[in-house]
Amino acid sequence: MPLRQRTGPEQIYSRRPWQNVGPLPLAVNVDCSAKKFKNVQPDSRQPVPSIEPIEWLAGATKMIKWNEINWPTFLFFIFSPIGAIAGVVYVALNVGFHPATIALTVFMIFATGIGITGGYHRLFSHKSYEASKLVRWLYVFFGSAALEMSVIEWAYDHRNHHRYVDNDKDPYSINKGFWFAHILWLFRKRGTGNREEVDLNLVQDLWKDPVLRFQHRFYIPIALLTSFLFPAAIAALWGDFTGGLLIAGLARTVWVHQATFCINSVCHYLGTQPYSDRHTARDSWFTALVTYGEGYHNYHHEFPVDYRNGIRKYQYDPTKWLIFALSKVGLVWNLKRIPDEKILAAKMEMQEKRLAALSEKKAQTGGFAEGIAALRESGEKTLIRIQERFDELATNMKEMRREKKSRTEMKDLRKQLIRTYRLHEQKAVELMREISSQRMPAAA
Repeated sequence: MPLRQRTGPEQIYSRRPWQNVGPLPLAVNVDCSAKKFKNVQPDSRQPVPSIEPIEWLAGATKMIKWNEINWPTFLFFIFSPIGAIAGVVYVALNVGFHPATIALTVFMIFATGIGITGGYHRLFSHKSYEASKLVRWLYVFFGSAALEMSVIEWAYDHRNHHRYVDNDKDPYSINKGFWFAHILWLFRKRGTGNREEVDLNLVQDLWKDPVLRFQHRFYIPIALLTSFLFPAAIAALWGDFTGGLLIAGLARTVWVHQATFCINSVCHYLGTQPYSDRHTARDSWFTALVTYGEGYHNYHHEFPVDYRNGIRKYQYDPTKWLIFALSKVGLVWNLKRIPDEKILAAKMEMQEKRLAALSEKKAQTGGFAEGIAALRESGEKTLIRIQERFDELATNMKEMRREKKSRTEMKDLRKQLIRTYRLHEQKAVELMREISSQRMPAAA
């Protein structure tokens, strides 16, 4: 059962990517009706490009002109991994790995990673919850140490990514290539190609925050201080300044960079699409392991204002767990969740899209059309009956939420809703198996 926030009223949002430039509305009407099977058609989407090994550098010169390259950024991302490897080797051969420095490195990996996922991403970019000044300051401090731009720049690019996902205005569109989405997009100067200068109209809510304005204006010294000097100074307390600088500083920064970049590349290339195929975003559990839960990307793109990415209990999302824990002690509040009926309706729609695609593919094979049509007709009636029951329960749940019914009543209705969804899933899978098992009719 998904975690439930109890410290304040949960806000309900429609299943849409980022649409507005200001703060999100407090609530919208929720229409939970799933499309009927007979009206669902398979999508014809642009295929995700293949990964070409030579694309790493050759692709850069092809997609980004030399006069468009941001040379400081380019050189940093080329030489920082080399420096990190050399630093690890140097420490191993000349200094040795101090246990306290290793512990500091692990702490910095998590602190800077969560600074991006919980702070830059879920708090500042999507407003999926509200936080106290202490939490916001900590996010800014450790997010700066990740060396991934200021909050204002990061959020601007990310909001544009959601607004223009997969088209030419998407700053890190996967359709420009795997490596472009992973890192090459950062090599382009702002104001060239599809990398726009920061438009404050899209981040006006962030620009009003004096802390974020200060970080944006003095980002480079703040980033160098927090990313390198801070861990080095801490490690100097036990006589390992070099280890703190090279391991907890440089090597850790490179690791966090590559983990973050995998969200833009791997999570738009590999994985499943249980909630939507209107975009290339995919759920990838193994990416979630190194990105503090950000790997459930198909869900995130379909429901971007939810403070959770992994909504199931078994899904690894430490960012969600931290936000929830902070809400229990009053440091964050107003956690936003998408209602269960909306999530389940999206999954039902995807099941029906797959069913429609399979039926169409099978029917195109000679001799199968008549049998497939008969199966679809009988299966459709069952699915529509289940959908009607689901819609009825979803409407009741919406009304009960509005009337603030008791937790017990809501829990019972939720169980009925989930049972109905699972019945739909079961019948859809059975129908797909029947369609897949159809054989060519014997010749007369």
